[in-house]
Amino acid sequence: MLLLRVMGNVAGVLALAVCLGACAPDDKHGDEQKDPHFQRGIALVNSQDYKGAVEEFEKALETNPQSSAAHFELGCLYDKLNDYAAAIYHYEQHLNCLRDSDDAQLVKDRIRGCKQELANSEFAPPAARNLQREVDRLTAENLALKDQLAAWQHAPAANHSEARKPAPLSDAPAASSHPRLHVVKQRETISSIAVEYGVKASAVLAANPRVDPRRLRVGQSLALP
Repeated sequence: MLLLRVMGNVAGVLALAVCLGACAPDDKHGDEQKDPHFQRGIALVNSQDYKGAVEEFEKALETNPQSSAAHFELGCLYDKLNDYAAAIYHYEQHLNCLRDSDDAQLVKDRIRGCKQELANSEFAPPAARNLQREVDRLTAENLALKDQLAAWQHAPAANHSEARKPAPLSDAPAASSHPRLHVVKQRETISSIAVEYGVKASAVLAANPRVDPRRLRVGQSLALP
């Protein structure tokens, strides 16, 4: 009877160890930080080589997939690098592997923060998207005006003196001194815009040297020759 009772106790202890899993807190937690890859990762973090540190901590996980310390460091690094999905994964693995972690509350707070960042990036408010489009349009107009000014400043001096001559008297209304701008509409191309204004496509491109004709955006402003 005594032998059977002892064997039953041993079986119970083994079952408890299996239920807790390899990630349960034990004396190996301190050994995780002695891993050479882990130590190199810490050194790279201190030198602000975050991508290199990520590689070293990933190698530490290859050696010990249940390293709660490596999971914690990777969660922090991916959080810093704005890879919030990866940060959440490693934060959660840290909690799974070290249930009594001293950083448990901090980790839980950062998991909530990362989830909020993911939600914000996936579902930007319509007003914010409209504002960004308006900013892009104004930026394009500003660049077009700067290009025209630079072209005028680098033109031959004869053109400048010619520009200073008074215009001949005429009954025709004076032309506007403001540059003409065209706001790109859906399905428009440089060629179709040139045809609309009766100019050459090459002239439109020359007036907009920073514009990629293959990547026109709706709402983008183009200077017209």
